Amino acid sequence: MKKSTKLMSLLFVSMALFAFTFASCDDDEKAKIDLSFDKSSVELAVGETTTVTVKNGTSPYTATSGDTEKATVTVATNKITVKGVKEGTTTVTVKDKNNNNGKITVKVTAADE
Repeated sequence: MKKSTKLMSLLFVSMALFAFTFASCDDDEKAKIDLSFDKSSVELAVGETTTVTVKNGTSPYTATSGDTEKATVTVATNKITVKGVKEGTTTVTVKDKNNNNGKITVKVTAADE
């Protein structure tokens, strides 16, 4: 009886360790990457728009302007459209589905008259 109990205990502990090993292998452990773009910085005049293409990562993407008074952004698939609002500089942060991110430097100049 003691031998059977020890064997069952050992089997239970082995199964628990096996389950823990696979439970800890989660998608969250994927290596993080820096997103890359066809342009790492852009310069545009107030009222102009330009498009930056994300070259890697996993869709869907989100983009956030560090200062929406200087520039606004929209996303369509892997295209980030930046619109100059007011003179100055800001940074656009782009994230993908896996929370990888990259930054685009934006300089907005005076509109041509």
